[in-house]
This record gives sequence, structure tokens and C-alpha cells, in this order.
Amino acid sequence: MSEEFIVTVALAGLVTLGLKSAFIEGQHYFTLPKWFVEALEFVPSAVLCALIVPSIFKGDVGLIATFGPVGIDPKPIAALIAAITFFTTKKTIPTLTAGMASLYLVYWVQL
Repeated sequence: MSEEFIVTVALAGLVTLGLKSAFIEGQHYFTLPKWFVEALEFVPSAVLCALIVPSIFKGDVGLIATFGPVGIDPKPIAALIAAITFFTTKKTIPTLTAGMASLYLVYWVQL
């Protein structure tokens, strides 16, 4: 690790801390509009979609880049199985377990 990298990460951490602290500490000095507070409820799901959806349909990353190419990309299949699991159980742990198990299973079956 270079010194430039460490300084960049430290500065990014300070900026993130400042932005988050502004909302937490600022509550005492001003009130956010109701529409804004209601809109903040959708931020976690929007960020999750922004992180997950591109990784499902992106090129050879993860298992494929590490262990070699396969005929059928296992990520969309695993995402579909995880979605079906979530809609049937409405629980996080079974969803994660089904998604990860199917990801590895579909990958290893093709080897």
C-alpha cells in the first residue's frame, strides 16, 4: 500500500463521517421537510439495487474470473432463485442461503 492510497482512504473516510454527522447533528438546528424524510426510506433499497443489479448482468467477475468460464452464467439463475425464496418466505437468512447455495451449485454443476 502506498502512502497516497492511505491518505486517499483517510480523506474519503473523513468526508463520509462529515456527511453522515451533518444529518445526525443537524437535527437539532433544522427540520427536514416531511417529503424528504419519507423519501429517505427508499434510499437503502435503491442503493442495494444499484449495487446488485449491475453485478448480476456484468461480465466475468467473481466465481467465473476466479475459477474459469462456464457455459451458463450462474448469477442470474441464483438471483432468480433468491427472489423466489424471498417472496415465498419473506425472510433474509433463507434468501441468502438459497441464493448463495444455488450460485455455487449452478457453477459447480457446469464444471
